[in-house]
Amino acid sequence: MSEPNVMSCPADSPPPGYRMLEFLGGSFHLVPESTCRGCYMNATEQRLPEILTPVFDDGIITVRQDAEWAVPGFMVVAVRPHIGALDEMGLPLVDRIGRVTHYVRRAMRERLGLAAVQMYQEEKLERPHFHLWMLPLWPDAMASHGINPRIYESNIARYLTLFSLAEQEAAIRRCTEEVRAYLAGIPDLYAGTVL
Repeated sequence: MSEPNVMSCPADSPPPGYRMLEFLGGSFHLVPESTCRGCYMNATEQRLPEILTPVFDDGIITVRQDAEWAVPGFMVVAVRPHIGALDEMGLPLVDRIGRVTHYVRRAMRERLGLAAVQMYQEEKLERPHFHLWMLPLWPDAMASHGINPRIYESNIARYLTLFSLAEQEAAIRRCTEEVRAYLAGIPDLYAGTVL
């Protein structure tokens, strides 16, 4: 992959055949339209904002703060290989994703005090790359803004916009360090890495 074109603000519109990827912290990367976001992140990790450093990485599965939304503790479980959907994986990898996700959720409950987390996994039609969102439902934010998390009545998209990096950076860093420390204390969590 060629060197990314990193910008501090987006161009009015990308040139034909290109699109802009935005990352937490305000960096914009101009990439060919066919570029998969997940593969791009894996290939250019050293150029991404430091706040997106994985809290877990066994070479196949990564866990990190969501790359776009500044919700503290918003963890994303993803795979490094370009695999679009769960059914395209071997069962050992599916099992391993389940194990890692289980411990991330436990960290969110035990270290972050989160009683409720919503998990989403979407299959994109274009540029699919498997990832599982683990969105914390922070009670104070939900209550003060009348956010209903039920999928068929949800205004959860509005909830995402309530958090800005300027206001939440310290909380994001605290949450990532708590999850990182929790996962580091799980015996053999790195063992059994499989495709």
